[in-house]
Amino acid sequence: MLTFEFYRVNFKKVIYFLFFKYNTIINNKYPFELFCLKYKVFTNKRKVMSFYKSSIKTSLIDPVLNQSNIRAEFRFGKDLVLLSNMRLTNVGITAPAAYTPNKATGLMELIKSITLYDGSQVLDQQLKFDMYAAFKNYNKDNSTNYNLTTWLNNSAMGYNVVGQDVSNTQSAKIESFNDPVTVTNDEQTTPNMWLDLKSCLPILQRLLYLPTSVFKNLRLVVEFNNLTPNQKTLTPLLITDEMSDPSVKNKLLTEFKGVEFVSVETDSLVVDAVFKVGDLVDKPQSITKQLKGFNNKVLNRFFVVKQPSVAVGANTIRKLGSKLYFNETDNVRVNGRNLLVGNGIDTPAKSLASLTDTYGTCNSYLNQQTLPKAVNGQELLGVNEIDMLSLQDYRCFRAGERVLQLHYQFGRLGVFDTSVAQSNNDSNNSGTTLYFFGEVPKRLQVNPNGTYIIGYA
Repeated sequence: MLTFEFYRVNFKKVIYFLFFKYNTIINNKYPFELFCLKYKVFTNKRKVMSFYKSSIKTSLIDPVLNQSNIRAEFRFGKDLVLLSNMRLTNVGITAPAAYTPNKATGLMELIKSITLYDGSQVLDQQLKFDMYAAFKNYNKDNSTNYNLTTWLNNSAMGYNVVGQDVSNTQSAKIESFNDPVTVTNDEQTTPNMWLDLKSCLPILQRLLYLPTSVFKNLRLVVEFNNLTPNQKTLTPLLITDEMSDPSVKNKLLTEFKGVEFVSVETDSLVVDAVFKVGDLVDKPQSITKQLKGFNNKVLNRFFVVKQPSVAVGANTIRKLGSKLYFNETDNVRVNGRNLLVGNGIDTPAKSLASLTDTYGTCNSYLNQQTLPKAVNGQELLGVNEIDMLSLQDYRCFRAGERVLQLHYQFGRLGVFDTSVAQSNNDSNNSGTTLYFFGEVPKRLQVNPNGTYIIGYA
């Protein structure tokens, strides 16, 4: 079944042509295929199809290097004009023991990092891709996750209400629409995923095309995580669209002058466990640490992922969530001044507000950061949703200036148990790593001789 949609965009006569291919989607053998064509304005479907067939060549590229469970690398030919709508597909694993992918990311948790190179020059990259993908799925509305994302990457974001209220016997529950499909040891039945590289490499969002006459050694490198013992990664495939019309290619090459884009860079800091030898009661912890990864760069908005050193969310989000701590406070000091007054973000409500104010809609549900009260003795959430409580608390800020000094202020209340060791083994008191994902403007400038310069704005 093929469906075509056509609409105009008022930007250099660009039309976005969405081509959805429904191919055995029910058994999850193949994900959707999404084609996006960005050139010219057409007046009817016949002209669009004619142009697509005659001027655009779609290729399915095998990796030139494929080290199972480690990395895959794709390379491109010479004198090509590639559209920027690259898609990665057939990403998955086989494993002898049943494994259920992460609820927040699906099979995107398999990808450790994605980097677009020209030779050794990094054009754009997404380090900590799995953690970034968990946030990006959360940063979507429920309908998108419910109807699209779950099918593309085998995640389980997107919720509905199941059952009905029956006095003193049961309550309607908020549950995921789709649970991740379990990995098998058979390449034909194990689930795989599809990824639009524009969602993780911002340079592709801004570029309409990539000429390999400029990027002479263009290559894409994907690194993998080990998720389960004795896993074996499938051979990933890259889908590209290439401009094949010579006159159009020459025109595009002449007009290619570069682009400004916003890259996402990462930094991290470590917070020690709360309790020390000799402690016997609850105690607060407050630290201020300097981050140097954004120095001398213009830092726009950024979010913070808080990962405890002990396991959490074993049945759902696992290590890719962001933990909410007791009486947690977060603030940022940029170039000598605090971004927020007082203790900054010091309640779950302020945390959620900062996220929606800074990044927009998020796929949250009732009282996600705290345990909701039961109705007639019955829980309002499904088992998996309870497992995720307090594990999607992202702290979000907007700096909007060039960073000379950046300090992060973090506080929480440690709750003492029977001993120091036992207390620090609780995720609320354990050591934690704070990961920062910040938007940094960059500029790619093409020189008249065909060389280019890429740097920070």
